[in-house]
Amino acid sequence: MVVRDGAEDLGEASEPDLRRDLVSALSDFYVGHPDSERLPMLGEVGRLLAEALEDDAVVVPEPRGLPVARLLEGVAAGTGQPGIDRVLRAFTAAGPILHWVQTAEYAATLSQHFLDNYGYVRVIGPGGLVESDVAGAGLGVWGAGLHYPRHEHPAEETYHLLHGSASFQRGTGPWVDRAVGESVHHDPWEHHAQRFGDATCVLSWAWTGDVSVNARLVPVDG
Repeated sequence: MVVRDGAEDLGEASEPDLRRDLVSALSDFYVGHPDSERLPMLGEVGRLLAEALEDDAVVVPEPRGLPVARLLEGVAAGTGQPGIDRVLRAFTAAGPILHWVQTAEYAATLSQHFLDNYGYVRVIGPGGLVESDVAGAGLGVWGAGLHYPRHEHPAEETYHLLHGSASFQRGTGPWVDRAVGESVHHDPWEHHAQRFGDATCVLSWAWTGDVSVNARLVPVDG
């Protein structure tokens, strides 16, 4: 277990275990996903997470809370899909000790209401529980009724809806409702946006390629 600079050595063995449980759950979710053959990036991310567990390379970032973390109290693992329910249980258990972040551009430009109801945890990638410069993945939370504006990034991406309801838009195409567990894939630099339903939404996201560049908002006429 690696303790990153600035993080205290945790006195309770259960806390590092909670982080490892989250890494393990997300690894197994990606490796075992029905779309892992069609979308090889899922298996790639899953294998990198599994290798980190084998090498005891899960790090301990300094815990950092955000207002959105309170919404995990209403997230229940009751989807009937074992892989997803395992991820949700691990995420809600570890939530209070994780390092929550927001994309810097969003924090500087979006409304306070959005920021109070949005945030994510990076499980793998720069600054994540597993360090990587070739892959990124994590779990994001959005409050009921939010609209995640159109954005883009250089990394290839696959989302999965784990809790709540959401519709997705690619480019200027139609809005499409997605089912829990369904893969939503985006090519590098593809414009996309989300609208969230009447319950807290949890999405997993996986990136491969240029994972060092954060997402950026796309102007309405962009």
